Amino acid sequence: MENKRIVCSAPGKVLVTGGYLVLDKKYDGIVFTIDSRFYTTIEGSLKTTTSSSSSSNNSSNKETLTSSFETLEYLTDINVISPQFHSSQTYHIYYNKSNENKSYQLKPFGNNNYRENKYVENTIIYSLITLSQYKNQTTQSFNNLISSYQLISITIVGDNGFYSQIPQLKKRNLSISFESLKSLPKFLPVTGSLEELQKTGLGSSAALVSSLTASLLSFFGAIDLENKNGGDQQQLQKDKTVLHNLAQVSHCIAQGKIGSGFDISSAVFGSQVYRRFSPELINDILKLYDSKLYPNSKELLKCISETEWDNKHLDMGLPRGLHLLLADVSIGSNTPVMVKKILEWRKNDPMVSNGIWNQLDIENTNVKHCFIKLNQLYKENELQYDKVLSQFGNISQSNWESSIGNNNNNNNNNNNNNNDNNNQDSILFNNIGKTLITIRESFLKIRSLMREMGKIADVPLEPLEQTELADHTMSINGCIAAGVPGAGGFDALFAIVINNQDEIKNSWMNWKKCQVLPLVLNENSTGVAIDMSHITPKL
Repeated sequence: MENKRIVCSAPGKVLVTGGYLVLDKKYDGIVFTIDSRFYTTIEGSLKTTTSSSSSSNNSSNKETLTSSFETLEYLTDINVISPQFHSSQTYHIYYNKSNENKSYQLKPFGNNNYRENKYVENTIIYSLITLSQYKNQTTQSFNNLISSYQLISITIVGDNGFYSQIPQLKKRNLSISFESLKSLPKFLPVTGSLEELQKTGLGSSAALVSSLTASLLSFFGAIDLENKNGGDQQQLQKDKTVLHNLAQVSHCIAQGKIGSGFDISSAVFGSQVYRRFSPELINDILKLYDSKLYPNSKELLKCISETEWDNKHLDMGLPRGLHLLLADVSIGSNTPVMVKKILEWRKNDPMVSNGIWNQLDIENTNVKHCFIKLNQLYKENELQYDKVLSQFGNISQSNWESSIGNNNNNNNNNNNNNNDNNNQDSILFNNIGKTLITIRESFLKIRSLMREMGKIADVPLEPLEQTELADHTMSINGCIAAGVPGAGGFDALFAIVINNQDEIKNSWMNWKKCQVLPLVLNENSTGVAIDMSHITPKL
């Protein structure tokens, strides 16, 4: 056997419709994934005959370090490296022979500055529990497999887009601009402490957990994400479903609550229309954790692979010819507090809140249907679709309606000449124009309803500063919609545009009322993936 290496990556996300509504399984939301990704590299160094003998002696020492370790069987060491946080932590992995609800344990050592990392540590433990009896594996054979490695190294890095790079630009004496951002090296270390770290709201923890779960399951042969030559699509979906369910469990455990799950779902499956799973599916596992216990392998496997989850995810990327822009608005918001206040308001005022949420759902559904329609129109006539979309991108949005009217007049004149091609082109022009208008109007209504909800609940879902910035952005030719993604607040602003990206980015950088920096990213519908071309940075 040779030393083994696997790399899996998972994307960040932008929730453009369904903010707060995705917490309720009656409603769905549209989430686009992006090309900013987290990468997890796992490398296993196999024991040699000499190291096996030495390890055997060390193993007995580790088992008897203290009386509390008497029932623990030492398996191997695992080293988790995060170059961006200048962090390296090694753990002994133990198997508990006498307590199946504490079957695998990580014991940190060799670091006086150890800090618990719930996202990494819980993901590793729940993955080990899953792997120990998955696909006819026996616990003993799995433990033997782990023990065949002298050391398992895990390196985790995230693209720069997940964290505000303004401190890096200032540190390098670079202008606060899009061009400066593009010039930065990949996987830059974060500046300052963890408490000072400013994220951009792209779902870093979900991308991390998803990439780590995928790498662990792939490394030990439980799933196959490569699917070379289009292989068995049904098996690939089964593998991704188990990966998704396990990642949801690990992420909820790390967060200490059951969230909506759209960030994990998009990290695994890519851009989609998402509807959440029932919290009851994993409640019992969280209760065990609250008692400082883990599920045994049968309990966990029943939850993640034998029970059919009721979440929904419809693949849907950004329609052809449209582009996603995102800006880092460096004011920041406390999302958990905002979510808590909205849910309290909804509980205390169900009549008003349900009314607003149902109206939001109507507009969100309109946007979904329009995106689907644009994809259908593209398939009908690709060349003409691109041409017409470009025309609307160069027309002031206030003239979109009149352009359709002018097109109808021209079409009536052409009908007298029986020109069928012109007639078909005219119909396509009208369909695209009306669809774009509906998308724009629905987003304006969504923003209005979110502001209303925020005002009633006393939560700044679209603060005045963001309203002014979004309105300005939507006034620029080529912009269909702009708004505050996800839970709202001050963190970011998204725009869905046809063209004029540079003009919009420049307008953001020149915005006087607060610091706004366009992020270097694009929509990319690819979910979790094997990514062996990734070059793992060193600590």
